[in-house]
Amino acid sequence: MMLVAALAAVAPAARADEPAATVVARIQKYYDSTKDLHAKFDQQLSSASRAPSKASGQVWLKKPGKMRWDYATPEKKLMVSDGATLWFYAPEDEQAFKQDLKGRTLPAQVSFLLGEGKLDKEFDASITKVDGLGADELALKMVPKVGTAAYRYIVFVVDGKTGQVRQTIIYGQDGSTNRLGFSDVQQNKGVDDGKFKFSPPSGTHILKPPSP
Repeated sequence: MMLVAALAAVAPAARADEPAATVVARIQKYYDSTKDLHAKFDQQLSSASRAPSKASGQVWLKKPGKMRWDYATPEKKLMVSDGATLWFYAPEDEQAFKQDLKGRTLPAQVSFLLGEGKLDKEFDASITKVDGLGADELALKMVPKVGTAAYRYIVFVVDGKTGQVRQTIIYGQDGSTNRLGFSDVQQNKGVDDGKFKFSPPSGTHILKPPSP
């Protein structure tokens, strides 16, 4: 965390009245400078139609376009991409979903973590309020400039000094929420490319999206 500590030492303190555009630029700078990242995550999903559910695990990210989400609880699952192919593997079901990413772009709520999305080009941002904010945290409401069926808007809970996103909250069109928190973040420590390779175990049923 030496780079983060250095940034914190020279960055201005978080201010609730700080212009949203300034905070967005700080977020963009942080993730543009991120070559790789490792963190623990906690996820909570809720909607009117089902009881809230929780999950946790670890995530590894590496440019360009590589990511690995290892779910540890409540059951083991894996989502991994080497930048060309996306796999979602559920060992308990002995199934793996495979998708070619050629010509596709990751959703903006994920691509910014890899420094691929330009937040000011894709979202209208405003400072908002979220319960439980720390003294050094700010919350941004991010409304997509182009409407999407996937969600209404996203809230980023941000370290106001460094621009590191500590939590994302996705508000779905159906009233659902997807809350994802990050902790023990390690930036630019070096992640081996082998972390993003996946070969399904023998006997795994492979699923693919239907042809267009």
